[in-house]
Amino acid sequence: QRQHQGPPPLPPPQGGRGPPVFGSKPPGSVQHQHQHQHQQHGRVSVVARATTGRVSVGDAAPEFELLAGGFQQVKLSDYEGKKLVLAFFPCCFSGAVDDGCQCQLESLKTLTDAGVSVLGVSRDQPFTQKAWMDKIGNPSLLTLSDFNLDVSEEYVGTFNFGAFLDGLGVSKGLTGYLTSNRGTIAINEEGKIVYKWIALDDAGKSHPGFLPDIEEVKKALGV
Repeated sequence: QRQHQGPPPLPPPQGGRGPPVFGSKPPGSVQHQHQHQHQQHGRVSVVARATTGRVSVGDAAPEFELLAGGFQQVKLSDYEGKKLVLAFFPCCFSGAVDDGCQCQLESLKTLTDAGVSVLGVSRDQPFTQKAWMDKIGNPSLLTLSDFNLDVSEEYVGTFNFGAFLDGLGVSKGLTGYLTSNRGTIAINEEGKIVYKWIALDDAGKSHPGFLPDIEEVKKALGV
């Protein structure tokens, strides 16, 4: 059973989806990594490192400070004492290649309508994030620029989105373009992580063709 009732934004791999990481240490955290290598100037260099982040359910959410669209400075501590959801997505304006990014963020309106604070996170620049926020059209949703992927690595990990698209035949020569995994983190009023989900296939590999179950997020937050 998929977590998203409509068709997935990208063709799912054989075997369907992997289970959400909920209430347990993610099987792919830190030690469990997939690395893709290529020859460059006579040496081997790592171009992708698929992880599922360093944090687990029950951990205190690590502080961060990022720029939102419009160059607004946003810190995790700004939301102290509030229920907060971090929605990590590969990239803005991916269009028909990956409509899941827009679907993922639009689905979060049920959370903002319930009074939950929501922050979207991708590596796109603040210029792009501002236009993306305007397109999504939810004034309660800020999207943040994690341009060096440090926050993504901490929370949900990264993967080689370019290699994924090259493998589908959508692109050619994009291998090496890293993004965050598609993932969802829910943080309660005490600043503890109460829910963690990452889009993985049954083999435990990053696959952005799945969306989180918003009802599970609401349940974890007691909404």
